[in-house]
Amino acid sequence: MQDHLDIFWRNEGHARALFDDLKSRMARNACDEDFIAQLAAYREAGGNSVHADIFAARYLLAQGDAAGAVVCGERAFRLRPVNRAVWEILAEAYTRLGREFDAAVMYAYISHMYETQPFPVDLNSADTAEILGRISIALDHHNYAPQIKNRAHIENGTIAFGFDIFLFEHLSLTMPEGHPRFWVGTYVDEGVLPDLSIVCNKFRHEEFLMLFDRTITFDLQKAQETTAPVHVEVPAGTSVVLPVAGGGTQLKQEFHIDTASATHPGYLGPGAFNYFRLNDSAVLRSDGDTPFVVGTPIRIGHSPRRKKLVLNILVDGLCWPAVRPLFEEHMPRIAKFFSRGVIFDRHYSASEYTFASLPTIETGRDPRHTQLFNERCSHELPLDIRTLSEEMHDLGYYCAAPMASGCAFYHGMLRGYDRLVMSYCFLLAAEGAERTIRQIEAFNETDLFLFFHTTDVHPLNINKPMKFSEEVESGIDLADHFVDISSPTPSVRIPHLPIYLRQHEVSLRHIDRCIGQLLSYIEERYDENEYIVSLYSDHGCGMFDPNPPGGAIDFVGRYAVGASWMIRGAGVPRGVVADELTSTADIYPALGALCGFPVPTDLDGNLPAVLGGAERDVVCSVS
Repeated sequence: MQDHLDIFWRNEGHARALFDDLKSRMARNACDEDFIAQLAAYREAGGNSVHADIFAARYLLAQGDAAGAVVCGERAFRLRPVNRAVWEILAEAYTRLGREFDAAVMYAYISHMYETQPFPVDLNSADTAEILGRISIALDHHNYAPQIKNRAHIENGTIAFGFDIFLFEHLSLTMPEGHPRFWVGTYVDEGVLPDLSIVCNKFRHEEFLMLFDRTITFDLQKAQETTAPVHVEVPAGTSVVLPVAGGGTQLKQEFHIDTASATHPGYLGPGAFNYFRLNDSAVLRSDGDTPFVVGTPIRIGHSPRRKKLVLNILVDGLCWPAVRPLFEEHMPRIAKFFSRGVIFDRHYSASEYTFASLPTIETGRDPRHTQLFNERCSHELPLDIRTLSEEMHDLGYYCAAPMASGCAFYHGMLRGYDRLVMSYCFLLAAEGAERTIRQIEAFNETDLFLFFHTTDVHPLNINKPMKFSEEVESGIDLADHFVDISSPTPSVRIPHLPIYLRQHEVSLRHIDRCIGQLLSYIEERYDENEYIVSLYSDHGCGMFDPNPPGGAIDFVGRYAVGASWMIRGAGVPRGVVADELTSTADIYPALGALCGFPVPTDLDGNLPAVLGGAERDVVCSVS
């Protein structure tokens, strides 16, 4: 072993010397034949493949081979999409090839991460609107979709930026083949169709919508916008339910549905989806040239190859080491439901906060492979990395999220869903549970894959005057009521404060009451072999650690990454508390095994032994 280590470090030192030499040559623009010889030696010495591709791309650019530089640059980007040298190479190479759109995105990555000066954009390009939409996303922090802090637009012939909402429009995101782009409307379950659209449209450029009114809810659906009549083919003996919305221009838009037997006149509201059941083929049309929006048809019918319901419930920040001693007392309904399934007692998250951890859940890959670890990261997840929702969509499920946040959405984490009901911050279990029940009842004739994200137990950042639950405030000692807001503190750094601990216990009961009602509804409605319900968290919280080392938050300590996971339903053993190590990356392969979609062999996720796989030796968490 010692000989092997000696060889490793000798090779490592040689590769480093070659790296430093190549870097120096590149800085002097000395990309000549000696440079390429050194690069060959660097590869031979086992140098970093991404660095080697960066050097190769620089050499090719110096030789005038922009197309070759793109091949090397894109190969490096696939492994390190957050890398300034890669961005600079691709920006230059794309520009030389006339690929203005791709070049603008790379320049936007640089500008956002490093706060550089404005970058070149061809405002006369045929794809100007698309370029502006994509660089707006690349310049933004990625928790707020569909709101955007740096919307790029043309003002007096130059590019300018300002707060906005993507509203009544498609999002400039790369979608899998066969998946239309998401169109952004407003969520109206019952009520007056135009009300929320009027408010959002009027104040769309006011930042208070994000900073102060965090309850505004948007309805994102895969859809096409058109002014031409749309023919919907419904095979004989089948039915579909079709979401249709007004294009956002008229408060009451005249609309018609023509079938072989009759014409059905009606109206649409701006940006709010109505649902129409079609038992026969039909033509949809709007008067004049007013646009309307047609969402993904929801096919009626169950298949024995699928479950009637697969439900994922993300309880954001549910810290299992803190909750475990309180579970049966404070969450009796949830505890009772999952006592008839599997509860994982040693479950850990790949990261300590949502932005980095959610992609691991949705892909089975940790941040090393998603490269999503910082809210300034702007790249989209490559299409060959399949998400949970894409796999379930391809199995034939109608995929919808009755309650979701905008976190990591622009990166493609939720791109397989047909519908996302989305808001920025306060995702209350009471509302989410009711929406989920309504979704089940509305589309009970189809097989559903649903995602429900709640933030009730997630501690709020300390940066503004705080309002805690009335139950908490009425029972806490005055000395513990106020928190110091002089220094803004993110949730991962909140110390062990009595009022937060009390709020946590109260929130556990709120969640149990609301989600418990949903779980009881599922038990009453379905047989055990007709559903799979998973409840999990994306991370824990360091503030529950009563004795942090040195008094500082341990971001990869037992509490910060001590997460929750429990599952029940078809194919799941009953009455098991599993002591094996599990990771948030394991949720993906577990659902693959239970639902029947193919699981890649290169995942960081592992199928737990209790579900037919093998036990882990170790779980990894990074901060």
